[in-house]
Amino acid sequence: MAYRFEADETVHEAFARCAVEQLDDAIRELSDRISEDPVDAVHAARKAVKKERSLLRLMRAAMPAKQRRRENRTLRDAARGLSGARDAEAMIETLDQLSERYVGQLPQSTFDRIRETLVGARDEQRKALVASALGVRAVGELGAVRVRVEDWTVTGGGWGAIEGGLLRSYRDGRRAYARARSDRGVEEWHEWRKRVKDLWYEQRLLTVVCGPVVKGQAKDAHLLADLLGDDHDLAVLHRALAGGTVHAPADIDAVVRLIDYRRAELQDEALWIGARVYAEKPKAFARRMRRHWKAGRRHATALTSHRPKQLAEATHG
Repeated sequence: MAYRFEADETVHEAFARCAVEQLDDAIRELSDRISEDPVDAVHAARKAVKKERSLLRLMRAAMPAKQRRRENRTLRDAARGLSGARDAEAMIETLDQLSERYVGQLPQSTFDRIRETLVGARDEQRKALVASALGVRAVGELGAVRVRVEDWTVTGGGWGAIEGGLLRSYRDGRRAYARARSDRGVEEWHEWRKRVKDLWYEQRLLTVVCGPVVKGQAKDAHLLADLLGDDHDLAVLHRALAGGTVHAPADIDAVVRLIDYRRAELQDEALWIGARVYAEKPKAFARRMRRHWKAGRRHATALTSHRPKQLAEATHG
C-alpha cells in the first residue's frame, strides 16, 4: 500500500503498516538490487529509511522516548554508512543539470573534463560499496528494527497520538526557516531541509484523511524540499571543487562561481515558498490540522455507514 494513513484504518494500524512497508522496501533494495545497481538501490533504501524516521517523529508523543530514540539511532546509522555512493552520483547529476541550465555560459569542455573525473570517483565508490559489507550490515540493522516493530509500545490513539509529533515537526521547521533567513550557511540550510522533509512526509501521510487543502500544502512542502535538496547537492559539489578533492584540467573556479549563482537563485525561491509553508504560528497550524483530521474522519464514517431501516422506508413507503 501507499505511504499514507488510510481513512478506514486506526492510527495504530496505519503506523505499524507504514513502518513495516518502509523497512521491507529498504531491506529488499539492499538485498536484491545492490549488486545490480548499487547507487539506485542505495538511493531507494535511504529514501525509505528517511520516511521511516519521519514516521517515528510523527508518533513521538505516543511512543516511549527511549524506545523511539533507539530505533531512530539505528536507522540513522544504517543509512549513514551508505551515503558516500549516493553523494558521488549526486555530484554528477548536479553538474549535468548545471551545464544544461547554463549552456553557453562556459565551454562544454569545462563540464566534460570535470564530469570525467567525477565519474571515475563514482565508479570507485560503486566498486567499494559492492565489495564492502556495508550493505549487509545495513540489512542486519534494518532487519533488527523490523523484528521489533510488533513490540513497539504505542499509547493513545486517534489525533492525540499524532498531534504532538506533527506540532513539533512544524515548530522545528519554522525555527529552522527563521535561522536560514538570517544565515545562508550550508549547515543551517541542510538542517532546514531535513525539517521540511519531515513536514512533507508527515502531511503526505495524513492527506487521505485530511483532504485536498492539506494535500495542496504537502505539495508546497514537497516543492520546498526539492529546492533545498538541489541547493544541498550544489553545496556538496561546491565543497568538492573548491576544496581541491576534484582535480581536472578545467576552469574549476568558473564552475564554482556558477554554483554560487545558482544557489542564490534556489535559496531566494526557497525563502519565498518557505514563507507560505510556515505562515501560521505552530499552535494555529496544529488546530487547523486537527479540524481537517476530525472532518475527514467524520466524512469517512458517514460514507461507510449503513442505514438499512431508512433505505427500506424510502423505497417501500
